[in-house]
Parts: sequence; C-alpha cells; structure tokens
Amino acid sequence: MTRSSPSRLHARPAPLVLASCLAIALGACENETPTAVDLDLLPPAPLTLEIQLPWADFGSDLAVYGGYSSPARLEESILARAYGTDLLDARTLIRFTSFPTTASVRDALGTLRTDTDLSYIGGYVVAFFDTIASTNTGPVSLGLGTLEEAWHPPSATWDFALDTVGDQVAWSEPGAGPVTPLTTRDWDPALGDSVQFFLDSAQMAGFNDPTDPASGARIELLTDGARLRVVGGALRITTRSSINADTILTLTAQAQQATFVYDVTPPPPPDGMRVGGAPSWRTVLDVVVPASLTGPPDLCAAVGCPFTVEPRHVSYAALVLRTRSPAQAFQPTDSIALDVRAVLSRAALPKSPLGNSLIADLAGQRVAASAFAVEGTPVEIPITNYVKAFLGGPDPAGRPPPSTLALLAAPEPGSFTFAEFFGPGGGNDPVLKLIVTVSPPMELQ
Repeated sequence: MTRSSPSRLHARPAPLVLASCLAIALGACENETPTAVDLDLLPPAPLTLEIQLPWADFGSDLAVYGGYSSPARLEESILARAYGTDLLDARTLIRFTSFPTTASVRDALGTLRTDTDLSYIGGYVVAFFDTIASTNTGPVSLGLGTLEEAWHPPSATWDFALDTVGDQVAWSEPGAGPVTPLTTRDWDPALGDSVQFFLDSAQMAGFNDPTDPASGARIELLTDGARLRVVGGALRITTRSSINADTILTLTAQAQQATFVYDVTPPPPPDGMRVGGAPSWRTVLDVVVPASLTGPPDLCAAVGCPFTVEPRHVSYAALVLRTRSPAQAFQPTDSIALDVRAVLSRAALPKSPLGNSLIADLAGQRVAASAFAVEGTPVEIPITNYVKAFLGGPDPAGRPPPSTLALLAAPEPGSFTFAEFFGPGGGNDPVLKLIVTVSPPMELQ
C-alpha cells in the first residue's frame, strides 16, 4: 500500500479517484483481519552485545605508587617468623588502657555497691586470631614480653621506635626490642581462635600506665614458617573485692593502640599493577572511553559502523584485570577489597587528591584469595557510572570528565597482603568490558 505525500493528504480527491481508492481498500480487507498486527511495522528487537576493548584502545600511562598510610591504621596485626621464601618476620605491639579502678559488687546483705579499693591478683593477655587467614594448620608457639623502650604506635617500624618526618629514634634491638620476657604459650587453631598468656600481678603492673611511653606488650611467633592474622587483643584482670573478700572479678583493659612491625625485603614496584598492603600501593592509569566503535561485526551488521556510543547504550562497564601471584610473604589468604577513584590532578601524583569511590558497593569490590593462587584469573571491577559520565561529556559546569583513575584498597590500608595484576604488553593485558544495547534502524515499507 503506497503512502501519499503530505501535500496529497490534504487534497480533496476527484470522484473517480475516490471510487478507485475505495475499491482497493475493500479488496485489501477481504485478505486481512481488521484487528491483526502487521509484524513488518514493529521495530526490530534491541540487540545486546558484549564488547571488549583492548588496552591500546582505552588505556595508557600506567604507574604504581607506594607508601600510603601505615600498618598502625589496619584493623588487624600480623605475626610471622621466617615465613615464605622472603623469610618474613613480624611482631605485634599493643598498648592497653588503664586498669579499671572501680566495680559494682554485692555486699553480704545483697546490696549492690561500688568498690573503689580493688586488689589486682593476676590475669592474662588474650590475642584473637583469624583462623582462616592464618597459614598454620597445626600448633605454633608464641611469646609475650613487656616493652622496655619508649615507642610511637602510629609510626613504629622494625628498626625504629619513632619514625616521623624529621625525627627518627631507633630501637636498641631491631624488632621492637629488647623486651622483658613474661611467658610463652602454644596455640592450636583446631582448639579455638584465641590464646591466653597468664600473668601474676607483678607481671601485669607494667601495663597499667598508658601514659608511660614505654608501656606495651610485644607478642611474637616462635615457630618458623607461619604467618598469623591477629584480629584483636585485650588484658583480662583478675581482682578481689574489698567489700566482699569472697568475690573475684574479671575486668578488662582494652587494646588502646596496636600495630605490628615487620622485617622483609621491600618488594620493588612490579611491571604490572599492585593494590593494597601496609603501607599501601596504588595503581594509576589514564582511561579514554572511545565514543565511536567500528566493531564487532555483529554491531556493525545491526546498526552500521562507525557507531556513536551514547550513555544510554551502556548498561554495564568494567575493567577486566588478570591476576598474578605476589611474593609469598604478601600472598593473600583472605579476600581483598578494591576501590576505584578518579585522580583529580595527575600532575600532583603521588599526592594527588582523589574523587569519590566509583564502586557501587561502598565496601569495595571483593576478590577472593584463591584468584591470586592461579595466575591469569580474570577479575572484573565495575565502573559503569564512570563510563556513562565520560561518554556524556562535560558536566553542567563545563568540567570535562576525569581521565585518570586510581586503583586502591578499600579501606586503605585494608590488609597486610596485596593484590597484583598483569599490566599491558604480556598477553594478559587489561581490557575494558562494555555491555551495550542498540536498536537496529526501522525500515519503512
């Protein structure tokens, strides 16, 4: 059926022409159901494609920077002794809060009273372990000692008790020593997730003054070939009440400050990508999302190429990286969370400010430890909103989208161990994965 031109739609037909049109219309109605849909008039179904852009098409100027944050900011500590081919040694240092000075006690008549004259008769230091992230499968021996030298928890290292800008004070013995030995204990992960170092009142006395710059405990591993993840510590204090001599109380002095010091040859920056650790590593790269695509063939066949990609076409975008195994001392034994942020000033690196997280999950993109045991495992880091914003061009204020991204730990530092990935040029290059949905053009019949 031929469609009339716009000018003819408004012209009054002559009687003969009108009769011919009516005849054609009646003939067509004899062969078609009035309520049927003409499938040729429906638009073609949308086409969804996965497109993987090689590094050369989107990435450049990859660089790795280290030295961010410190072990003291981790929510964990590490114990290690001659672990791995790098022979990692690590010790945990803890400074406790002051001992509790009062407690509620019931007297002989059952009345609850406040006892302000407690007698400390003993107690124990307890350390809690992550049994999954620790490498030992059997019992290990641990030692506890009292620190003898002033130390600075935020900056202490294996060699220095104080290591701040412009001020360094070395330990008289590397490894946070010397210490006054207190006791040793064995820990078997099959029997629980904690170990107790039992002490008498005299041994505990050195922990009761957190204002003393030398106050603190040192926990060390005495068994070779293991690395333990410490997730907490406290001092449990056994006291006798002055109100009721038969009442024995257990009170707690929490870990006020904790860190760990370690000795291992610092790994040099890799030829690929590294993220995490303590201090932390970051990987920075420049990204350009091409606005015009000339493939794959399915896309070109459907919509023609070159095809201009708009934000509405992109339903998913991700950096796809392939894992490599870090040095054994830093090999992950638990999942690692990754973050992506825009670098606001590449010229200011390595100290450039960063934008907000581009990861939808505020906890970061978690990568299982097993991914780093098998090199070449693909890992996807979603950056859909970033790609959409890049394709959308300048924001309402006229600012172009940032073109430099930083991969970092979430939070930073997040773990003593770190993630490594292959860089460009080795056969396991990063790629930019796009899921695009396009509608082929509708042809008018």
